[in-house]
Amino acid sequence: MIRTVGTSGMKDMQPSDTGNRYQSTAPISVVSQADEGSRSRKVSSDELLRLYKAGKRDFRGVDLSKRVLSGVNLQWTNLRRAKLHKTVLVGVNLTEVSLSEGDLSQTKLYSTLLEGANLQRVNLNQADLRGVNLTNANLAGADLSGVNLQKVNLTGANLTGADLSGADLQRVNLTGAILRGVDWTGAKFRETEMTGVSLLENLEFRI
Repeated sequence: MIRTVGTSGMKDMQPSDTGNRYQSTAPISVVSQADEGSRSRKVSSDELLRLYKAGKRDFRGVDLSKRVLSGVNLQWTNLRRAKLHKTVLVGVNLTEVSLSEGDLSQTKLYSTLLEGANLQRVNLNQADLRGVNLTNANLAGADLSGVNLQKVNLTGANLTGADLSGADLQRVNLTGAILRGVDWTGAKFRETEMTGVSLLENLEFRI
């Protein structure tokens, strides 16, 4: 059983019996087959939540730029290549979502759950992730340059090849994280926990 954040607070939710967390039995995409990978469709926050409540989990390429989402549950959704540029997320549950290759540049994520999320090659440039839970998330190849990561939990996260240049890593928990090939140029470290990190090589602290 998983604790989830809904519009009316915390509630219990059982995983789908199908075992496929990103699609329902009748999956829908907000991007037409002809357009997939080329352009995305803008949707309102209300429309997204309506589709989610109807059992839809495939939102590849959705454009939610400059929207505000607060206290909603979107766990296990497929948001690959989604656009959330300058979007504000407050108390949103994105546990185990796929946001790979998405654009989350300048996004503000407050008290947001991203535990176990797939964020490979995602663009988080200049985003504000203070206090976000990224435990066991896959951030391989992600652009985290200039990101505010203060007090973020990255325990067990995969940051292979990630760009953390100019990032603020004060009080970040990197326990057990995979840090091979990370670009730390100009990153800020203070009270950063790095116990048991894996594949840490050529680390230079440049403050």
